[in-house]
Amino acid sequence: MPIASETLRAPQPSAARTLVIVLPGRHDEGRGENERGMARAIQEAWPSADVLLASATFAYYRDGRLVQRLHEDIVAPAQRDGYRRIWLAGASMGGMGAMLYARAHPDTLAGVVLFAPFLGDKALLEEIRSAGGVQRWQPGPLPPQVDSTNYQRQVWKFIREQPALAGRVWLACGSDDYLLSGARLLATTLPDGRFVEMPGGHDWRTWSRIGKTVFSQIRTLEPGTL
Repeated sequence: MPIASETLRAPQPSAARTLVIVLPGRHDEGRGENERGMARAIQEAWPSADVLLASATFAYYRDGRLVQRLHEDIVAPAQRDGYRRIWLAGASMGGMGAMLYARAHPDTLAGVVLFAPFLGDKALLEEIRSAGGVQRWQPGPLPPQVDSTNYQRQVWKFIREQPALAGRVWLACGSDDYLLSGARLLATTLPDGRFVEMPGGHDWRTWSRIGKTVFSQIRTLEPGTL
């Protein structure tokens, strides 16, 4: 089925139409109060941005159709609707989803914002660290298609081989988040200032608080927003 969505219009619309798409975590419906709290934080920081809450739930990941549905149901219609710049923000599982989409459509997004993203099992993260870091790690032979058996390695292979992506990624995580280790590993590939770590755990309250800071910084860099 198509991904359901809800759009919260910008409090201060501008000619430079910007859309921020928010992807939920594994146990979120996608259009609940948690996501609306994030939308409020984004628009407090960036009043001219529309925010779209996408119900990209776990079923789309399980069926291997997340990227296809996200593009056909959400991103492509937004492009046809005239949005000039589209940002993709994902929390936890949604962070992995955002990276999978960026891998498949690297030139479609203005940028990606990851909140405590799930980036792979502990064994894979330790493998990357033991190799001496992302650039020294060898992902091994992988098929071109992404499936449930290889998506974690595919994402890290993409991170390793696409250094230009780093300039369009912002990363945020709470200092007590159980996924902090993976976030810090990804942060080693990003430019200075693109990783924000604040007190808090693996929850929307923390992500929304950090999100306001991150999107305030993004807004100062986006052309035509000030």
